[in-house]
Amino acid sequence: MLSALPILGDNEIYVDQSGNTASIDLEQLGSSNLIGGTSAVSGSMTALDLDGLSMTLDINQIGSNNIFRSDGIDGNNLTAFFEYDGDSNVMDILLNSSGTITADYVNMLVDVTGSSNTFDLKVAENSDSSYLDLDWVVTGDSNQFDFDIDYANAINNVDVNGSSNTINFTASGYSGTTSSDSGYFFMDLDGSSNTFNIIQSSTLARDWLKIETNTSNSNICITQNDGGTATGC
Repeated sequence: MLSALPILGDNEIYVDQSGNTASIDLEQLGSSNLIGGTSAVSGSMTALDLDGLSMTLDINQIGSNNIFRSDGIDGNNLTAFFEYDGDSNVMDILLNSSGTITADYVNMLVDVTGSSNTFDLKVAENSDSSYLDLDWVVTGDSNQFDFDIDYANAINNVDVNGSSNTINFTASGYSGTTSSDSGYFFMDLDGSSNTFNIIQSSTLARDWLKIETNTSNSNICITQNDGGTATGC
């Protein structure tokens, strides 16, 4: 069952979904739009909730100062596409954050064109999300990305073209023991004065990381740790 209604103010949509094989496509054009939960009131958005297996989610917020907020996207076999074109947008997502259910075989693409955007993504940080495929394509400057993932057998591709961006990536969990079932992080960076803090701390596992850069005045800190005490950067 899907509930989605616009409410007063700039474009605002609240969503509360339960049930399997849902296909949800939400598009907002313009500025100061909100997508969130059913407890919203005009001008103030709470987080939305999506529950079910084999969901397809397509979010397009085209403009500036838009907000997408979810504290519960839960279920296996999720295919999700998030598109943000504009500046000063906010995306805040928890995916199986409580760890009470599974969120395996998730395929998620986040495509960002613009500057001064803020993205906070937490995936199964109290459980694990097996076979996660998470891709970021970022074109713009001064964006902030924080993602915290507990996974097994995962792929993360990050393509950044811009300057003064900040990415904080923390990966934990058990990622396997062979190259075919381990955590993999690949970043392609073009731009200057970027800051990246990358932590891979899977347990008794093989974490893989590859970075290709064409950059100046950037700070890149990488920590891989499957035991012991990391010194950090």
